[in-house]
Amino acid sequence: MKQAIYEVVHRYQPTPTSCSQTALSILLSHYNIPKTVDDILAVVPQVKDLDGNDSGSINQQLATWCISLGFDVTLYTFDCQIIDQSWAGLGKDDLVARLKMSMDGYEVPSLGALWSNAYRQAYVDFLEAGGEMHIQPAVTTKRLYELLEYGPILACVSFSTLYGVGRSNEQSEQDDINGKAWNHTVVIYGNDEDGNFCVSDPLKKPGTHVVEAERMIVAISTAQLECDNLFFQIQK
Repeated sequence: MKQAIYEVVHRYQPTPTSCSQTALSILLSHYNIPKTVDDILAVVPQVKDLDGNDSGSINQQLATWCISLGFDVTLYTFDCQIIDQSWAGLGKDDLVARLKMSMDGYEVPSLGALWSNAYRQAYVDFLEAGGEMHIQPAVTTKRLYELLEYGPILACVSFSTLYGVGRSNEQSEQDDINGKAWNHTVVIYGNDEDGNFCVSDPLKKPGTHVVEAERMIVAISTAQLECDNLFFQIQK
């Protein structure tokens, strides 16, 4: 297999909940855009909780912000709860209309009402900002290899699945009794000649790893737990 490995500047996330912003900082480094994690935290919108407080960004919001930087952004989603797979053939306007119609509708158990609507709105904002979105039934190695011919990818994964570790609490401490399986964001910055994926992980040390193809596919797929089984790619 043809090797495709890109240069990125690895960074570690400063807080337990800033993996996505840190991963985006890593991704932007490939394009010589020196945005720090703090820079991104300061400008990317966050979901507001019921009290109006910021409670974190989701990856669709990061993708939308990348459009404002002048990038063409393509997002691939494999979700089947916020997104309906029957929408795969819809045009952008019809897709936005269906997402808006679904507001306050089905509540994804793992997300709750507030976050279910936040995910819907984040997709709407991405599409209305000019993003390109593909709805597909499953992530495949073929798709990842094809995209890696053009540059690195920001992907959401299940941390437990990616590394074969137990559940943890909000402080990232192992807790097999009351912990949960968290989703996590990494940068896939290439593949080696054996088809393994090269990963820059903001949390797990050392920061760069090689992950076998099958495990990566399952880790992205398992992020369905919180409707995060998606990834995006940016290009100038």
